[in-house]
Amino acid sequence: MWSKVGVMQGLRRFRFWQILWGAAAFLLILVSRAHAAETIQLQYYDLTLNVPLAELQDFAETGTPSPELQQFFQQAQQEPATLRDYLTSPIPVQRTPLISDEFALIEINKVIGEPLGRERLEPLATAFREATKADDSFSVMELLAAYPDPTVRLSLEQLVPIYRNVELFLTRIRPVLSVTQELLPELICDCENSGTASAATSVTTSVAGSSTTSDHSAIATTTPAVHRSIPDSKDIRSAPTYQQLSHPIPSLFSDLAFDSASGFSPGSSTHPELSIASASRQPAAADLPNRELILQLGPLRPSISLAELTDFVETGTLSPGWRFYLNVARIKPENLRSALTQEIQVDGRFLDKTLNSLLGEYLLYQVSQIVHTPSRLASIQALRSALVLSALEDNRLTFLELLARYPTQQMILDGQRLARLGQLASRFEASGGVATAVVSLEDWLVEVQASIAQQICTCDEPPANPTVITPLTIAPETVAQYLPPDWQPVSAHREDIGNIKVVWLQGTPYEMGYQHGQYLHDEIASIGEDVITALHFAGRGLALGHLAKQRSYPDAAEECRGLTDATQDLGITFDACMMLAYGDVYQSIFGYTLPKELFWEGCSQFVATNAATIDGYLYHGSTVDNSTPIDYVIKNPVVFVRQPQAGLPHVFVTYPGVVWPNSGLNVAGISLGLDTAETNDTNELAFAGGSNVQMMAQILQGATSFQAAAMYMESQPKVHPNIIMVADGNSKQAGVLEFTGRNFAVRQLPENGVLYATNHFVTPEMFDKQAPPNASTLSRYDRYKQLLEPEGSHSYYGRIDPEKMTEILRDRINPYTLEASPLDLFDDNSSPGGNGSLRQAIYDPKRLHFWVAAGKPPVPENPFVCFSLGELLEFSDAVPCTTPAIE
Repeated sequence: MWSKVGVMQGLRRFRFWQILWGAAAFLLILVSRAHAAETIQLQYYDLTLNVPLAELQDFAETGTPSPELQQFFQQAQQEPATLRDYLTSPIPVQRTPLISDEFALIEINKVIGEPLGRERLEPLATAFREATKADDSFSVMELLAAYPDPTVRLSLEQLVPIYRNVELFLTRIRPVLSVTQELLPELICDCENSGTASAATSVTTSVAGSSTTSDHSAIATTTPAVHRSIPDSKDIRSAPTYQQLSHPIPSLFSDLAFDSASGFSPGSSTHPELSIASASRQPAAADLPNRELILQLGPLRPSISLAELTDFVETGTLSPGWRFYLNVARIKPENLRSALTQEIQVDGRFLDKTLNSLLGEYLLYQVSQIVHTPSRLASIQALRSALVLSALEDNRLTFLELLARYPTQQMILDGQRLARLGQLASRFEASGGVATAVVSLEDWLVEVQASIAQQICTCDEPPANPTVITPLTIAPETVAQYLPPDWQPVSAHREDIGNIKVVWLQGTPYEMGYQHGQYLHDEIASIGEDVITALHFAGRGLALGHLAKQRSYPDAAEECRGLTDATQDLGITFDACMMLAYGDVYQSIFGYTLPKELFWEGCSQFVATNAATIDGYLYHGSTVDNSTPIDYVIKNPVVFVRQPQAGLPHVFVTYPGVVWPNSGLNVAGISLGLDTAETNDTNELAFAGGSNVQMMAQILQGATSFQAAAMYMESQPKVHPNIIMVADGNSKQAGVLEFTGRNFAVRQLPENGVLYATNHFVTPEMFDKQAPPNASTLSRYDRYKQLLEPEGSHSYYGRIDPEKMTEILRDRINPYTLEASPLDLFDDNSSPGGNGSLRQAIYDPKRLHFWVAAGKPPVPENPFVCFSLGELLEFSDAVPCTTPAIE
């Protein structure tokens, strides 16, 4: 037992240590406060200004700059109100388990950091943790206030673009890339086969993805389940699962597929004796600079000169010491040689451009997990220089060549990852006596990302796909109700009516895709090599094509297979086609980082019927808008007359290369079109859902009423916001479907028979779930109100027919000034006809008529060419157009 004296002594000792720890904590607080940023060094190119943190905070809170700040802003030609927005607007942080914050910090460091501009992440990481610990969000001002050094740099020249990049990456791109991690085993493992091709595989793709062969004779005409295996897919029951690392590496390219014809031989565990086919590409050892490589081999960090490494590659000879190191690390020498000598084919010009983009820098960040500078600083810049210099000469490179071009005297090489890279490279087995296969950059990225994982192929049950989309099916007897007796599909062909390409498609999805590529081959080529290459790079190299296939309807994927087979000579790959097929989702998530041809922004629609129209019929007007001209869309207006083997005949008004409509009409009298919408709340983005425009295609193929179309749209999992107007010419019903990835509402046609939509939600339950409506969408909405409502100041109510619909779509009047915008202004941001129109259409769904305006801007001033869907389908009871066009 304790004595009284002992207890008292223990208490005194406890109090002593309590006081000591309290004093230490107090001193720590004082030290922390003393080292918090006190001075902000504003930089704008050669201009600099040191201001107290409190002075900048006062500006951020009040919006009023001090005289000193005001003068600096004027010299830098910076608008104070804009700067204040970017300084104070918070960026939410979407946490993901497999992708760290490091790349985001590298980007932020371009704006915030040491006054000398050096890459130093530790203090920035401290500030980031402090700023985000309360609510998982941060602002630039919060980072500056939490920066632990006395002086911190704020570079104003890059503030806006870097803010946008970081916000896009953290809130949208990173969550999507985390989803692709789960697909990694499916793409690089083959548990069902042991070095032999699967008998079920009927579509094969080359390593570069540029050539395909297909056997579609066994494709079913009905689709009982959404995720049926497409010909080159593996049985999901035998697919492996991903075993996470204890310290997982963030990955952008983990979701990349090795196609069965690419030369990937899962059964090969060792590399054959290497005859170095690319030896001529390797610099001679005597000519190499005196560079030192430090290889990380677990706990070992031996060094080797670049000359010695090259000699090993050329001869296969290793010193006894190095053989000991590799044995201890359980690394096979042939795997290192394979990784170092594998030739990578790449367009040097494209690479130079791509590596300076946000996604390109993330690519470099990933490669820097294998090779980096000793300090890990400026590794992205070093790799960019080495890769471009290696590729520009002959559009090929090897890893050894990359090391020879690396701009620092010393570099760190992760030996374990490099060996795994070589093990994967060795699976691209020799063909025609050539032992080292040449792979595309995209396939090399597959290997790079796979090399980061230590255990990836376990062949256990895979995680469930969170996206469960369901095709809209329709019974053959229901389809027959909307067709003349004994009707036969019109043969596939093309006719040009004015500047509009009319293409008839019929048969299976694959057959319609092939016909699409066949009859619009030259138009698809006009999208340009740069765009085609970028789509393939993102689709294959960044895993987005495979993710799109996983989230798409089987019909869309099969159409892409057919289209790819018809256009493979152009470099169109399945991954590139799937990028376009899932383009509305990717445009919403990746925004300006992908080609503008992927999708558009803007648009508006309206419906008038009953008392609003001169004859009581329902008319539906639609305009596809964008803030800037997209030449590919403007120059290539297409009407697809689609006759699916299973479904309702219908038309898409769209452009070449995509398998969905801008707007459209089916033989049941259903018309629809789409307007873009935005949300600032990332909680409204689901990151697991289908394509909204693919759902529109499903409706045109299978819906016979407004109710059926609305119910179907509500039932499908969606990723991002949109506004879709659906009209039913037979029942005279219409509605605006307003939705995000999480919520859905319908704005029904009012009793007065007019309904209109621009780019913002109107229903009370959806209004607060969108980004604040901008002036353009509100202005155009108010102008439609003036033109359509019975009490509108310039109303057409009661007089609306196709000619009046045309006048409304051509209207360029600002609703507030009542002034017309000049015809040479592409986008006036205020009127239905002046908002940067790329294409316009009018639908009379009851009589199956539609009119399309297309051509040079201003697009609405072109003739509205009339089409009768009944005549296009050669219906015996077709109602012809009364005039060829509305001038």
